[in-house]
Amino acid sequence: MEYKSIWELNDINENPKLNNDLEVDVVIVGGGIAGISTAYYLRNSNKKIILLEKDKVGNGVSKFTTGKLTYLQNDIYPNIIKDRSKSDALEYFNSQKEAIKLAKEIIYKHQIDCNLTPIASYLFAYNDTKSFNEEKDFLKEAKCQFEESKKLPINFPCKEALFVHDTFCFHPLKFITKLKEIINNSNLNIYENSIVKNIIKEDDYYIIETDSNKVKTKQVIITTNYPFFTFPKLLPLQLKLEKSYLLEATKNNEDNFLALSTDKPNYTFRIDNEHFIFGGYSHNLSKEINYQEKMNTVLDDFKKHFDNKINNYWSIHDVVSKDHLPLIGSLNKDNEGLLIATAFHKWGMTNGILAGKILSDIILDKTNKYKELFDPERDLKIKGIINMVTNDSLIGKAFIDSKLNKNKKDYKNVTFKNEDGVNIGIYIDENNIEHKIINRCPHLKSSLIFDEEAKVWICPCHGSMFDIDGNLLKGPSVDNITYKKS
Repeated sequence: MEYKSIWELNDINENPKLNNDLEVDVVIVGGGIAGISTAYYLRNSNKKIILLEKDKVGNGVSKFTTGKLTYLQNDIYPNIIKDRSKSDALEYFNSQKEAIKLAKEIIYKHQIDCNLTPIASYLFAYNDTKSFNEEKDFLKEAKCQFEESKKLPINFPCKEALFVHDTFCFHPLKFITKLKEIINNSNLNIYENSIVKNIIKEDDYYIIETDSNKVKTKQVIITTNYPFFTFPKLLPLQLKLEKSYLLEATKNNEDNFLALSTDKPNYTFRIDNEHFIFGGYSHNLSKEINYQEKMNTVLDDFKKHFDNKINNYWSIHDVVSKDHLPLIGSLNKDNEGLLIATAFHKWGMTNGILAGKILSDIILDKTNKYKELFDPERDLKIKGIINMVTNDSLIGKAFIDSKLNKNKKDYKNVTFKNEDGVNIGIYIDENNIEHKIINRCPHLKSSLIFDEEAKVWICPCHGSMFDIDGNLLKGPSVDNITYKKS
């Protein structure tokens, strides 16, 4: 059993690093499914466009997904109704069906071999049926064609269930990698291993500062899962992060299906021709910081119900907005040339592709019927404001807890100390070698939590992630935390 995602491709050709200053029309920052989809839709425009990825395309959050293309998404529609309105929930429902259509169009047009599989999606309640019934009532109003059941296609607790047939699963990295290949054959240039450190606005232009060069551009599109900048808009106060846990086991003779629970703790299933993926137990990253305990709970829960051999396990961070809708579009009226795509609420496969279409339409001055729904400048309703205050208090608590955590001694191979006035964390590996890091996230200065299974340092406030030597793996931080004794 290994701690790693199953979506790994080792034979991907690497694009060059940015090695000179440029002036272009548009810079896309981030090479996950949203960034690569945006580049795909813009590849044949007459604009000069580049994409900058800090690692390799598809090597970020996109490779930790379950790879579902479905519009059944836990209890999201009742939540949108509570936070926004019924009309917004209906529009979001339609947008997800549109996203599945866009994905199929791309795959069929280019004959992409990404294991696209038609598969039934189930929504079920195993204990409390309140959210399930609210979701079912909404789907009826949306004229969704579904069937009802009292059980899942697998032996797992279920009181009520419904399922649809017009959903899919696929291999996300095969899809992204093929789009990268298509884009590489166009006039749009992709630069990998090129981390963006800063964005400076100068008159009607933006200066993108990377770790090696500068790019002057009229428009910037940030598709980095969690935006790395704090100003403008104070995004850290408007978004929250959720952490979920997944495992992949050997498939036996189970039927193929997707499933999600509406009650808590939430469960997710993907059983296709090759994989048995199970997981869930999502929680606010700032609320609980004992990540290993949660992962163990998921592993134990699986073993309680199934005897399939577990091969891999991993976790994922998802960005959520205060009203459960993604933020896609221009940041604000003062920064119309700065566009973002974030807060996909665990549904990056549909919303990432949809974001690519919306953002490209904005850049090309085309109309898009979903632009207003996902506008980052939309007004928050009272529930969204309450959610914002609640989340901010949790982030504040996580910040304090992380500071106190450096004095705890409950890690097996980690110690904390002050060395020459610097708070450091020390991981001692299996060869008794010390790996020292500065125990402070460069983003907003939180102390860090060590994930013993993943062997990474994590900021409990906004999810920045670093390896045992302090090298940045995931933002919003843009800097390493490597420790060099002065």
